[in-house]
Amino acid sequence: MTFNYTRQFPFTHEQIFKLVKLYGSPLQLYDEAAMTLGAKYFMETFSKHIDGFQQFFAVKALPNPNILKILTDLNMGLDCSSASELKLAQLIGLPGNRIMFTSNSTSLSDLKLALEMGVIINLDDSSTLDKIQKLSVVDKLFFRFNPGIGHTDSETNSNVLGGPNAKFGMDQATIIQCIQKAKSMNVKQFGIHVMTGSNVTNISYWTELIDKIFELLNDLAKLGIVIDFVNLGGGIGLDYKTGTMLSIELLAKSIKSSVQLNSDKYGLLMPKIFMENGRFITGPYGYLITKCNVVKELYGQTFYGMDACMANLMRPGMYSSYHHILVLTKNTTLKYANVVGGLCENNDWFAKNRLLNVVEEDDLIAICDAGAHSHSLGNQYNGKLRAPEILVNGDIYKLIRRGETFEDYISTVIFN
Repeated sequence: MTFNYTRQFPFTHEQIFKLVKLYGSPLQLYDEAAMTLGAKYFMETFSKHIDGFQQFFAVKALPNPNILKILTDLNMGLDCSSASELKLAQLIGLPGNRIMFTSNSTSLSDLKLALEMGVIINLDDSSTLDKIQKLSVVDKLFFRFNPGIGHTDSETNSNVLGGPNAKFGMDQATIIQCIQKAKSMNVKQFGIHVMTGSNVTNISYWTELIDKIFELLNDLAKLGIVIDFVNLGGGIGLDYKTGTMLSIELLAKSIKSSVQLNSDKYGLLMPKIFMENGRFITGPYGYLITKCNVVKELYGQTFYGMDACMANLMRPGMYSSYHHILVLTKNTTLKYANVVGGLCENNDWFAKNRLLNVVEEDDLIAICDAGAHSHSLGNQYNGKLRAPEILVNGDIYKLIRRGETFEDYISTVIFN
């Protein structure tokens, strides 16, 4: 199949107004048809070029079981980082061999649940291996490798997940010690996991990463240890400003070529290749719909105060990230303005000095590319309540998470 993504608002204004009337504002919308088509293309393209390829969707990006079911029905597994995410995978009936558990600072209770569920465990530190030895017998283990490098093409260095300033993974010497110990525990199959960058749009990143991984694989081979699987992590990025996407065809070919070249170079069998992308799979297909409460002029600047805030989309305020904004009005006059939320925080904004159609009170705007790390990063600061999530497919819409109420907000309070 072919799939060429172009940023195009998939809903009519009438649809948006109807949904806002039904469910209020703000709203989190997902374009089911486009998301499904993109996910199918991703799976078919990688599977075409890489034998035995597996993709584990990063649940942290969009942890709604309705979305997870759509993706797992397309043969994706799930990448989980906590007990709650493991339970979501369990809730939709996913078997343990299709679940990757990659956590850090892992609690004993989370580890016990992962072992009970029979999922694939990916170790972030050596102490977790000691706990596994006391708790259970496992046949397969992955080990998170920090090769000393990291990269991102996003606006924030916190998306660099490898290297000396990252908290994740183990260095090469520790990895080798862990795998030797695991072998003495009768572990039969071994995998190396690497995730050193998020929101990466440069294909050469994966080439460099694979070179580093195979240096480790070669040193392990000298010790008689065969690595069966390599998980390249996720991190395939989006260009939030232009709405363009990295070529999956070129990336899949590049990864296959790099793995083949390194396998031949060191005389090693080609390992099975896994990935665990989240943002790329759902990010472009989500929209945060929000209504303007206030238009304010202050020191020569215009502020559009919206009913959504950082509690609905943290990325701009947290990372200074760009999200494209569409004004859902017929007003064609353009004006530079700031789009902000209503929190008692001065970094609660969606756009600064952005040229937009003029917005008036009660006008709606759509914030694009909010299908990953949007609702999932939500919070209740200032008593803000999380928005409803709605899955839209053409003229058909389905509420997949209701909006929170004040009763939800105080449901865990104990009154004495």
